[in-house]
Amino acid sequence: MREIYQTTIESLTGVLPIVLFLLAFNKFVLRSPLQNPKENILGIVVAVIGLVLFSNGLRMGLLPLGETVGLNLPKDSPVWLVLVFSFILGFGVTMAEPSMQSLAGQVEQLTAGVLRKPIVMTTVALGIGTGVTLGVLKIILQIPNSHMILPALGILALLAWRAPTPIIGVAFDASGGTTGPVTVPLVVALGIGIATALGGRDPLMDGFGIIALCLVCPTVLMLLLGIIYKL
Repeated sequence: MREIYQTTIESLTGVLPIVLFLLAFNKFVLRSPLQNPKENILGIVVAVIGLVLFSNGLRMGLLPLGETVGLNLPKDSPVWLVLVFSFILGFGVTMAEPSMQSLAGQVEQLTAGVLRKPIVMTTVALGIGTGVTLGVLKIILQIPNSHMILPALGILALLAWRAPTPIIGVAFDASGGTTGPVTVPLVVALGIGIATALGGRDPLMDGFGIIALCLVCPTVLMLLLGIIYKL
């Protein structure tokens, strides 16, 4: 109960100041009345309740589940199975990420259907799956973060130089949009669990860095997609 209370307070203190700021700014600076005040207030209340429930569910369910899988997976599984599982997890959580659904739909609309929503989502999901797989491989082989992230950033910079200008912003936003409230907790918990289970690894040093790869890899694939489609 104490953890639930703490998570609830954290959610409220994170959301309510923003809501109050927006309401005050709209009233005293913009001097614009709310078009549907009852609907707006109801929506804010529902959003706060939803965030509180989501945060508590995350702490009680997804985080322990991800860490438990990470702890048990390396014990009796070969390396290839760990990597395949990591890829499927990364791909799956991306397809379930609410922010990714919205972003892919907007990309399809603004490109007049040239980049369709399923193509964008699949490309980003492949990138996240690749990023999680490389991150887990980094933990298993104890590869320093810089030895993976810096070369990946070099490839990203080269592709950004060659890619059509319109796709660059889309590529960076697509990777950032998918590393949201579903992907990040599961991937981080998985990485910490694997680093802890393997022994000889520092969960703080080796368990983190996966999210950085999850940002770089889908950006690279989206830039390649832009080059292919010549946007």
